Amino acid sequence: MSAAKPATLTLEGVRASGPAEFVSPYGTFVADTCAPLRDAGESGEIGLWAYGRGTYPGEPMPADILPQLKNVGTWEVTSDQPWGLDWHRNEGIEFTCVSAGSVPFSCEREDFDLKAGYITITRPWQLHRVGRPNVSSSRLTWFILDVDVRRPNQDWTWPSWLPIPAPDLARLTELLSLNERPVWRASKSLLAAVDNLERTLHGERSQPMARLATSVAEIFIELSDLLEQHEPVLDPYLSSTERTVRLFLERLKERTQEPWSVNRMAEECGLGRTRFVHYCKQMVNLTPLEYLNLLRVEQAKHLLTTTDLLVSDIAQLCGFQSSQYFSTSFRRATGTQPAQLRRQHVDV
Repeated sequence: MSAAKPATLTLEGVRASGPAEFVSPYGTFVADTCAPLRDAGESGEIGLWAYGRGTYPGEPMPADILPQLKNVGTWEVTSDQPWGLDWHRNEGIEFTCVSAGSVPFSCEREDFDLKAGYITITRPWQLHRVGRPNVSSSRLTWFILDVDVRRPNQDWTWPSWLPIPAPDLARLTELLSLNERPVWRASKSLLAAVDNLERTLHGERSQPMARLATSVAEIFIELSDLLEQHEPVLDPYLSSTERTVRLFLERLKERTQEPWSVNRMAEECGLGRTRFVHYCKQMVNLTPLEYLNLLRVEQAKHLLTTTDLLVSDIAQLCGFQSSQYFSTSFRRATGTQPAQLRRQHVDV
């Protein structure tokens, strides 16, 4: 395969199948949102050198080459851009490094202004964005490696092409899964590994696929050393079943429109029905379906009082199977009909 090309490549085929979206009255979240980056690269507004799969930007990678590496790339932004990568989660572990300029970054409830020499590490369950909301002049290098986890309590599966001994990978898994600090100051050796990756992406090295594998491994080795030197506090709760259920319940409001059953909720958390119900009652003092109905009603109240959407549209958006069932559930929870609540709000 040739070296990664700057962003003049055509990605129409990639665009045909977009990432999974979760729409709610509180926003739309996707597995990853790279459209602004692709568009800026293709238009020549920025320099973009990347390899990618699926909806990710870059020269397409064959399925049998470095499987699990979803995306790897670098951008050169020389003027402030009117776009950013909005709130999203990734399909794998994402590593980024700012090697020039500065980049606004947010993870969960924290905002950071990343300067040159800082790195970020985000896990698949960590909501984050790049830009606030826009992107400033910078050079940013990243990769996303899918280790087959979507929730904290799953076992990590590292790719076989990664030349790191199993004991070292086990320790790296501990360091990354039991500590969720997203931002670190890079060491000189880690920055040197990132520089090697950038040179490969820019086409300055032969055998790019072999060098990508070597660079990713080198970055992980240096990252492991960096984390060990800081002696991070490793919290087993961060990879526990309890936390998986808590994260699921916290984010259920993003997905209320989906046709949930208790069994499907339990499967989403990797648990049996009885154990999932136990955790749910322990955390919110409600059964899973009672909690789901509460979230749907609260979202409906928000839409009824802040939008002009039809009641039937609100019912569908909030996940109710019919307008009649919505009205019945809403009246039981609030003591009033949806239309009455809207009239009361208008009259105030």
